[in-house]
Amino acid sequence: MEPSFILALFQHGYKVRTSTLYHLLKGKRTSSVLLYGFLYENLRFFQLFPELSEKQFDILLDNLVKQKLLSKTSDSEVQITAKGLQALTHEKDHYSWIDNYRFGKTDEMIWRLLQFTVQVVSHLSHNNKNYLPLEQSPLYQKQIKTYIRSLPKAQLIETVKKEWIQIFSALPKEEADFFAQQFSGYQTIGKTSFQLMPDQETAFNRFLIKKEKLHHLIDTILLMPDAPFLKKLLLPLLKQNENKSMNETARYLKMQLSVEALAVQRKVKLSTIKDHLMELALTKDFPFERFISQPTYACLGDYSKPYQDWTYRLVKQENPEVDYFEFRLYQIQKLRKEREASRG
Repeated sequence: MEPSFILALFQHGYKVRTSTLYHLLKGKRTSSVLLYGFLYENLRFFQLFPELSEKQFDILLDNLVKQKLLSKTSDSEVQITAKGLQALTHEKDHYSWIDNYRFGKTDEMIWRLLQFTVQVVSHLSHNNKNYLPLEQSPLYQKQIKTYIRSLPKAQLIETVKKEWIQIFSALPKEEADFFAQQFSGYQTIGKTSFQLMPDQETAFNRFLIKKEKLHHLIDTILLMPDAPFLKKLLLPLLKQNENKSMNETARYLKMQLSVEALAVQRKVKLSTIKDHLMELALTKDFPFERFISQPTYACLGDYSKPYQDWTYRLVKQENPEVDYFEFRLYQIQKLRKEREASRG
């Protein structure tokens, strides 16, 4: 792992717990870890390095501290230094489209399925059945057969061709070429992603570049209004990135129930429902006003920004009646509004 990548995770400038960042990169799915990722805009790197050991992580941090790029503010907290921020101005950012929280668990499976679809449809368009399929697994074979049978042959060929033209037109040319050159089909053998990257890039940077481009492609497909076939193809795999129990809780939101009533309906602990609601609040359309009381709004409205600096312990000392769950929802709501406004 490149030290510059770890350093970039602290460029927000706040004092933060290093152990929580480690658990985020490792993929520990707790409300505190996910909230940390949201507060400091690192949620997209969730579970990016599931094999990362704590010892490896600590060595990387210690080296950054020794170089005075990070400073230790306590045994468990660090903060980026002015020297660290200056070092990042020379770094090329490959990370803006990475969203491992939404796509990371199945991104490679999605890409393999898309490549397989192109291969099958290409050979189908030439009435050629004598070829070696890219995928032998029933996981891919079954899905492809299901979708091929969903449309007449001529319509299927035209639909897939049209949708890929629209998708590639929406991507930068360099990215469109990167994916197009990896496709195999009739009388065509695709290249690997690593063959299409500059030789001078490190293995780690190639990993990030591939993630970056692939997540941009997936996001583009999801946003395309006229690509229903390919979107439908990948949606079941995208669902696997989500918390199934949380999604079940989300379905109950339409019933206008209180937190306590939701726990009764779902037959789970109240703390579990609160964790589900907090995670939903991070990225989904969420009815904040239903779960934050007016006294909490009135009380927290007196505190000054930035919201990332707020700690429940200090708020509780001054306002003992403020509930932790409502405090966190308020914090999330305000930050989401702030970030949406900054994006215009």
